[in-house]
Amino acid sequence: MSDIAFHIGLLPDRPADEIADLISHAEGLGFAGAWVADSQSIFRDCYAALTLAADRTTAISLATGVTNPLTRHPAVTAGALATLQEQSAGRAVCGIGVGESAVQTIGRAPARLAELEQATHVLRGLLSGESVSWKGAEIRLTWTHTPVPIWFASTGPRSLRLGGRLADGVLFQVGAAPELVTYALRAIDAGANEAGRDGRNVGRLVRLACSVAHDRDWARREVRGYVAAAAGTVYGSVPHDSIPADLLDDLRRMKEQYDYFEHASATARHEELINDRIIDAISISGTPDEAVPRFRELVELGVDGFVLPITTSDPRATMEVLASEVIPRVRS
Repeated sequence: MSDIAFHIGLLPDRPADEIADLISHAEGLGFAGAWVADSQSIFRDCYAALTLAADRTTAISLATGVTNPLTRHPAVTAGALATLQEQSAGRAVCGIGVGESAVQTIGRAPARLAELEQATHVLRGLLSGESVSWKGAEIRLTWTHTPVPIWFASTGPRSLRLGGRLADGVLFQVGAAPELVTYALRAIDAGANEAGRDGRNVGRLVRLACSVAHDRDWARREVRGYVAAAAGTVYGSVPHDSIPADLLDDLRRMKEQYDYFEHASATARHEELINDRIIDAISISGTPDEAVPRFRELVELGVDGFVLPITTSDPRATMEVLASEVIPRVRS
């Protein structure tokens, strides 16, 4: 388990300068990567924060967590990624999905998987200096020949399989229940097999709501906002026959009152519907002693690591407890 990677996820709900400082602090604590959400209507710009972070760090990978092919033209995304890759000396990662809050808040539906697949080919071509076609137009970047790893953000079975077929890695958000993680890993493997790929060469990171502190009640209270967002994704994308019946009923009640403009907010109305069953199924939250065996359980299923959205009111303290009292014990 010593090579298991731990990354942080950040919602840029504060000035970009503060996000960059948190990423610098995470690097000092030994985290492998930082994934910054791209959702223009409710957060600051991810590329501004990631570029500032590039100048304050030397080793941590810097990822969009995640973008989509609808709110930014692929040429715009490719140019931003290439700039970040240049500024960070090769540490940029493209996390991309069909879009959730970024598109819902402007009245758009998520991208179709065929569009995500086409956008991935276009991004790879543009970043390699090729001329490519997008919606009938020939486009290219004239100044870069700098590939960037492309990771799919996936929850549904078809998206997971597409990631297994096409992506450099898959960042999947299906919760913390072992049966849900197993569902995701099997779908990724199926996609890799369809493409004749070795599934072991497809990266697998679990994006997982997480809050760990010595004060158990505080930790579980602080995670509720992000759990609400993640639970909505699970309910909307994971096949319902793969979700335990009692959990499915709880998720249905919560989803009926979900509001994307309160995405991950600690004061969201739907948060009151987040019960202990949902918290335990969707997140790892509680004391370090509670968290360690749950992380180990998922590692044993075959994941490569975790992206942990840090959404508590004291993000530095949360990262410090993870770095000092959880991660070393999981790896050992």
